Amino acid sequence: MSMKRLFYILLVVLTFGLLFLSVGIASALDVLRLDEEKSYVLNLETGSKTSYTTFLESEQLEGNRLEFWIYVSRTENPALPDYVLELRTDMDNPEWKFGDVFSHSANWVVWKGEEEHEFPIPSPIILSADVPKPIRPVKEPGFESYDLKGISKEVVEVKLTVGKMRDENITYIQELTPSMKFFSTSEEIQNAKHEMEENFTYARGKIDGTDLEEAIRELYEEGHPGWASELSEHYKKLSVAAEPPPLALYALLSVIVGLILGSGFMYVYVSRGGGKGVDVSQISAELNDTSGRIEEKSSSINAISTRFARSEDEEKRGVARELIRIRASLNEISNEIRTIADRIRER
Repeated sequence: MSMKRLFYILLVVLTFGLLFLSVGIASALDVLRLDEEKSYVLNLETGSKTSYTTFLESEQLEGNRLEFWIYVSRTENPALPDYVLELRTDMDNPEWKFGDVFSHSANWVVWKGEEEHEFPIPSPIILSADVPKPIRPVKEPGFESYDLKGISKEVVEVKLTVGKMRDENITYIQELTPSMKFFSTSEEIQNAKHEMEENFTYARGKIDGTDLEEAIRELYEEGHPGWASELSEHYKKLSVAAEPPPLALYALLSVIVGLILGSGFMYVYVSRGGGKGVDVSQISAELNDTSGRIEEKSSSINAISTRFARSEDEEKRGVARELIRIRASLNEISNEIRTIADRIRER
């Protein structure tokens, strides 16, 4: 075996050895365990109770007071004398309860000293706190260097971390997982999103989705729900103005124009002596049939105008009035074609 091959084999063995050793060390450092199945959250405003896992990544209304019941237990691994547990949250007006002791600090160091380690850790750890306002840093195109704030979903956390404390300094070694993360929001923000999506749905019924729709939605996500909602309303109005007339209306009008031109050509041809030997009664019957078909198409236009007339949009109601006038003119043309048919039959 060459030295080079032996070197690579030793390198692989050493790599796997270090990997298993690091996994073993990491598991040895875990001295506490969070019981996520037993833990839960109470909403003191509504009285609802939600399991810890269900509450993760949920949306909570600003100002609601929540109470976290977090069950923690020891593992088989020994806790060194300088181990502590840090309780931390960025919620408003926190009140922690650890055993019989209370604290109103955002972060609180407990479970200190070898004496406390000898007894079961107080469980549950209880936190009562208010959901903060959903204000967070936002991004603005062209203003990346500015520290801007907006209102949108904001990540809120409740964290329990084991660390080593020496001279009031903590070296973190274990975060109890899953860490409690959820979002603060408000009814106004949720309503703005609902209105925005309703406007987009309406607009997509008129025109295809556009980059502008995505830009407005991004504006909402980046912390400007008020502007996004208002702009989506303008976008809805623009979609109505940009909506093309129904294809069925185009088809109807083209057929009607063809029928009118055809009947007019037939009348001029016969009235000027053309088509000698042609069955005049047959031509008269065809013109009468053309008149009837125009009346049928006129009824279809009436159905479209009725639908437009019921719209909340003023422009569509204006189109409905124009269609009604067109229908009246078509009825007059139909009557004139019947008159032409009678004249041809009398020749």
